[in-house]
Amino acid sequence: MRFIAPSLLVVLLALGLACSSSSEEPAPAATEGAESAPPPPPAPEPMPAPAPAPAPEPAPPAAVVAPPAPQMPAAAAVVIHSVKDYDAWKPVFDGDVGARKAASALGESLMRGLDDDKVVAIYMPATDLEKLKAFAADPALKAKMKEAGVKGKPTIYFLKDLGGKPAASAPGVEIVSALIKYDTKEFAAFKAGFEAQSDARTAAGVIGYGIAQGGEKDSEAYVYLQANDAAKLKAYVDAKETKAAMKAAGAKGAPKASYFKEVGATMY
Repeated sequence: MRFIAPSLLVVLLALGLACSSSSEEPAPAATEGAESAPPPPPAPEPMPAPAPAPAPEPAPPAAVVAPPAPQMPAAAAVVIHSVKDYDAWKPVFDGDVGARKAASALGESLMRGLDDDKVVAIYMPATDLEKLKAFAADPALKAKMKEAGVKGKPTIYFLKDLGGKPAASAPGVEIVSALIKYDTKEFAAFKAGFEAQSDARTAAGVIGYGIAQGGEKDSEAYVYLQANDAAKLKAYVDAKETKAAMKAAGAKGAPKASYFKEVGATMY
């Protein structure tokens, strides 16, 4: 038997030990013994959808606002005169508008006599009665009237405390009117009695009216009536019932009435 040298034996023993070590249990995997990853958090529950906003309540309908009642002027003047030729008079009258404005006039309404169309009446609403009076007394106005062909001395009425419900003119609709001057015991009492005759005026075909106190004498009253039928208007003014009602209201003596056909109106 061959004898193995001790050195060789040592090597063999070392190799045997190494082999036996390599045949032991394999090394654990790299992940073995490591802490396991925590499970993912649960998904959040979906938020409930917000409730829809309530529909706005419908706005209440806007209130219907009535137009303001027309304001009556503080003062007015009515000038009545005869002219030689209306067509010659009118341009001169129109050219004097600056003087009327300076006298506080707000405009004018023109009327021609119902029975004589050479009679012209001018109604001038205004803001200042004293300025109107100064305008009427101005020699320049008299010169202008003469230039325009005015015949004779004009009749001028000054008015204050105006009231009433005048009818608006419309194209193609003729309006006739009556201007009546009353002497009264007391204007306020007369006005109340006149206002009480509203139904009688309507039944007679009166479509508009105005009433004013005299601007020079407080006891004077001026009534303006409008209608579409001249015959009915005259019949109402002359009726015994009308005269009796005005007398009961305090009218003294016989009234003075003039009748016209409205021509047109201009506001400044």
